[in-house]
Amino acid sequence: MILDDMKYIAKDLASVPLELADRFARVPGIRAMVRHERCNGCTACVRKGFCRFGAIEMNDKKANVDVERCRGCGRCTHLCKRDAFTLEVRPPRVVTDTLRRIDDRITGLMK
Repeated sequence: MILDDMKYIAKDLASVPLELADRFARVPGIRAMVRHERCNGCTACVRKGFCRFGAIEMNDKKANVDVERCRGCGRCTHLCKRDAFTLEVRPPRVVTDTLRRIDDRITGLMK
């Protein structure tokens, strides 16, 4: 059933105009984060537009990522010369719930 839903979603996404996909598409479970110990406050990430979605801003002379705007594309991680950006990977909730159910079932079988 989930596989059928995924086929419909993929089909629908193919027909979405590119500007809408760029604006609203999000990589599930992935978001950019700043390693503040590596950020020297050079502002290159903001000045040079590392993020096409405007998710990077400067606060207290350090870069910060707006999680609502971040789409998880990872572009910032490749462009920062100080390697101050990293991607946090969290599986989508449906994946963690499924894994938890499988683990509970296996644990129940082993008892």
